[in-house]
Amino acid sequence: MPEPGRLGQLTRLLAPRSIAVVGGAPAERVVRQCLKLGFEGPIWPVHPTRPHLAGVPCLPSLADLPGVPDAVFFGVNRHATIEGVGAASRMGVGGAVCYGSGFAETGDDHLQADLLTAADGMPLFGPNCYGYVNTFDRVALWPDEHGCGRHERGVAIVSQSGNVAVNLTFQQRGLRLGSMITVGNQASLGSDDAVAALLADDRITAIGLFLEAVRDAQQFAEVAERAAAKGVPLVALQTGRSAAGALIANSHTGAMAGRAAAYDALFQRYGVATVRTPAELVEALKLLDNGGALGGRRIVSLSCSGGEASLVADRAEGSTLTFPQFTAEHAARIEGTLTELVAVSNPFDYHTFMWGDRTAMARTFTAVMNGPQDATMLLLDAPPAADNDPTAWYLAADALAEAAEATGKRAVVVATLAECINAPFREHLATSGLTPLLGLSEALVALEAAATVGASPPAPRHTPVTAPATTRLLDEAAAKQRLGVLGIPVPNGRVVPAPDVAATAEAIGYPITLKALGLAHKSEAGAVKVGLPDAAALATALAEMPRTEAGYLVEATVIDVVAEVLVSVRRDPPIGWLVSLGFGGVTTELWNDVTHLLAPVTTDDIRAALGRLRSAPLLHGFRGRPPADIDALAALVVRLAQAVVGSDVVEVELNPVLVGTVGATAVDALLIVEERT
Repeated sequence: MPEPGRLGQLTRLLAPRSIAVVGGAPAERVVRQCLKLGFEGPIWPVHPTRPHLAGVPCLPSLADLPGVPDAVFFGVNRHATIEGVGAASRMGVGGAVCYGSGFAETGDDHLQADLLTAADGMPLFGPNCYGYVNTFDRVALWPDEHGCGRHERGVAIVSQSGNVAVNLTFQQRGLRLGSMITVGNQASLGSDDAVAALLADDRITAIGLFLEAVRDAQQFAEVAERAAAKGVPLVALQTGRSAAGALIANSHTGAMAGRAAAYDALFQRYGVATVRTPAELVEALKLLDNGGALGGRRIVSLSCSGGEASLVADRAEGSTLTFPQFTAEHAARIEGTLTELVAVSNPFDYHTFMWGDRTAMARTFTAVMNGPQDATMLLLDAPPAADNDPTAWYLAADALAEAAEATGKRAVVVATLAECINAPFREHLATSGLTPLLGLSEALVALEAAATVGASPPAPRHTPVTAPATTRLLDEAAAKQRLGVLGIPVPNGRVVPAPDVAATAEAIGYPITLKALGLAHKSEAGAVKVGLPDAAALATALAEMPRTEAGYLVEATVIDVVAEVLVSVRRDPPIGWLVSLGFGGVTTELWNDVTHLLAPVTTDDIRAALGRLRSAPLLHGFRGRPPADIDALAALVVRLAQAVVGSDVVEVELNPVLVGTVGATAVDALLIVEERT
């Protein structure tokens, strides 16, 4: 994260008053892009033999420049880049963009280290980097085509991929994309540095992130906190989400979480909205650019078709958006603007009786929007061809704009098919103060994103984590012994050889649970018998179990059971300590009902997370069953997290925790610890 002085250097690099470009064809393309945007400062091309680049006279070397440039673009090979960066640093250049490849991305870490040594503290983007486009200041250290127009205010995107960045600049969806920054290998400046610099620019309304990985989760948290404090929404599209780490392969949680879980928990904790596709990123940023974050998730949908209303309801299922029904008083006000043939509900099909009548539509739309919802969406797919007459669709949009102005409420126009809001209609909507969202699915994601951003991150910040060197798996008995010392409720039990099982069971008291130790998957191996009522059942169970030299765990059976819950805390570098909660038991992976948080956590955090599970009704008295002791479960999770975070524990998984009407008990445990010398 740049300090105040370094932030000034980044401003000099990103909004330069003078630039130098070094190299041949890539450097010439940079000159052309700067001229195209209307850059008003001096451009000094550097080439030892060419007389000019794009019509601008060349100088043979950096030493021949008439002044010290604020920014230099290096479009030369890797060895020449290192040499040039060293010369620029000695001159006092503000910063550099290093386009050349063949550094750490190809395994040549030593060359990347040499580049940083040559820079000697001078900030640079790259290497293996496309640079940036800054339309606000009419500069593009960008060696390729781009689709950014000239803007005075708008959104920015920071991308770890150059090609994806190029593609995003070509969007034809009406996004005011004012700045695009690519970071490449992040040898010096990373995504967090770029976001920090953008947050200092009041012309930026929202920032999109295309991330492959977070380099430093604590720095990311800091910049997200800054963004929240300033009211600049962040939206992330993070890739590479499917790979599960080898470290977590033994646990149920690892199989269900994968790489995405910690990132999602990080984004959720700091109010960063997430999307999954470039189109969703563009639509979310567009909505945030025009009006900022939503105050909540309550949406009203308007359409003149029952089919469209049903489509909205279907596509919204599974999202966090809500489509609450109108109150009786609100519905009566709406009905007062309609014929008796129209039923009022949400999503609302207002039918075609008033189609083409702007006054009638505005009256109905105003009545609808004069309510508690956070946004109103109007489905409106207009004929896009030049030989079509879209007048009636323009009237519907104008009626919505009139209603939005009358009520002071947020309204958007949504095309179910992106191509059905063409450029002229899009411009008309923007002029009317409406946001055109292209594609129903993308629109719903954009609305959800706008309702997610803006929350103040919790204090304290999440706990940092380090990756372990070597690890060791404790057996269940040893794990439970340690958990008991930590204050985690576990069943009363002992590890004994086979001849002592019966006597131990009598001492503990029936019903008994018997487990053969030393087996990786005890349930599948028939090495677990639960609720044995007497000595005869115990003897039969022992005879049928696989033989083991590790001994047998004899435990009291927990009989007060309302629900089985999975609880896990594990290191997830480079992000943090991941706390996972889910549907527990032997079928936990089948249901894959799990949610994740980053430590530290509070009991309120745990209650809220449990409420997000599909299986949450089981905890609250499902079909006449008594409710579970959620307070005891939340206290157990918080105590577990507090005990293991920062310790030698690599992962602890309790599956299941049996939650009863009173209390919660961990009846199975997996514990992996770091071997420390």
